[in-house]
Amino acid sequence: MYIIREIDRALTEWKTQADRKPLLLRGVRQCGKTSSVRYLAVNFEHYAEINFEKQRSLSRMFEGDLNISGIIAKLEIETNTPIIPGKTLLFMDEIQACPRAITALRYFYEEMPELHVIAAGSLLEFVLNGKKQKDKIDFPVGRIRSLFMYPFSFREFIKGCGQGRLCEYLDQLNHETEENMMHDKLLEWYKIFLVVGGMPEAVKKYNETGSLLACQDVHRDILLNYMDDFGKYSADVPADIIRQVFQFSIHHVCCQVKASSAIPGVSAYYFDECIRLLRRAGLVYPVRASSCDTLPLGSSKKEANKKLVFFDTGVYLTECGLNTAGLLSAEIFDEMNNGNVAEMQTGLEMIKSGNPVKEGSLFYWYRSGANAEVDYVFQKGQHIIPIEVKASGKGSMQSMRSYLDSFPDVPYGIRVSMEDFSAYDRIRVFPVYAVRKALEETICNSRTMAMRKSPMGS
Repeated sequence: MYIIREIDRALTEWKTQADRKPLLLRGVRQCGKTSSVRYLAVNFEHYAEINFEKQRSLSRMFEGDLNISGIIAKLEIETNTPIIPGKTLLFMDEIQACPRAITALRYFYEEMPELHVIAAGSLLEFVLNGKKQKDKIDFPVGRIRSLFMYPFSFREFIKGCGQGRLCEYLDQLNHETEENMMHDKLLEWYKIFLVVGGMPEAVKKYNETGSLLACQDVHRDILLNYMDDFGKYSADVPADIIRQVFQFSIHHVCCQVKASSAIPGVSAYYFDECIRLLRRAGLVYPVRASSCDTLPLGSSKKEANKKLVFFDTGVYLTECGLNTAGLLSAEIFDEMNNGNVAEMQTGLEMIKSGNPVKEGSLFYWYRSGANAEVDYVFQKGQHIIPIEVKASGKGSMQSMRSYLDSFPDVPYGIRVSMEDFSAYDRIRVFPVYAVRKALEETICNSRTMAMRKSPMGS
């Protein structure tokens, strides 16, 4: 059974656009791209799907001149499906295996704009960014639309687990005026989500069996498949070095990293190149340090300073062997955040909550020499709002207060914790399961809300 995804709305909007362009669906391997396209396909009279990895011979159709009418005629025979503009959805999966098909997207747009065309690929970014001349392709800039897809968000997860009403409750809750009656239940589902993670196969397994151990078997298979792919990433970086950096990333989540000293025997160049490759694959997200004194955030980033966020909490917990039973029964934040898993999930939720037409990026505030660091920052209007994922109010909020003192025009900071919604001073408290609500809050509301005293802020 298909579980509704948030990307479905963007796909439906694309389907109905008058100035529609061919769509390039990007995302980590096995995050559900193919399933989402097939779900969209039920809205079409005809659906033609080809997979360049499974059907290698199809690449020959794109050799030589890119005659779109001729290609369509051949694809109709190959798929035994009429390909009719306005009535057929043409899906080209694993398109990285046929770079010429990526170039052909331009001509689909120019010569047959009424035809709905979607392309996707698990290692697409390596074809698009190949360094060697033989890897270069004529990318159809301005002729296609990209959508970025990720594993399940917390909101998608609870809906997919049959908790649609709980999801609606959280979405509709006005925490400024209403008491949150579902705090404990949402917290329990959040803990389960950390262990299961957001990979569709693991979510499906949990729905079928209710077994977290069965989900961990899925995680191990996913991780093994990813590591088998490392040899495809770059001819310039040996696969064993990519593997070393990948393992380092898993075991140093949310820690400040210096490329020059991260792994003995691995140069700063190789380390940074591996992080760049892993980022392209959607496996590791670098969190860049920013001075936060100019907009946009990326204009003041410090390339030498970064932290690393792994792509999925479930796979992460399985690989690290952390005590998931202890996490599920945790009564205090420090126990739940063992291995920085809650901080990592906060960053992932920030990425998944973004506009799918733009690739997600993360930043944090770091002041060298002052031992001041705020876990994340994000832009809201003309302000840069800080986020700390912390357990307590006073002692652990020193960096947050330092940030707010440094930027007096910033209206508030956000603390993410196991507490219920509350606020005090210039700090607003959001539960770990409500990161999206924290991002969606308006500046206006933050200034007019009735400040309910937080027990940890007193």
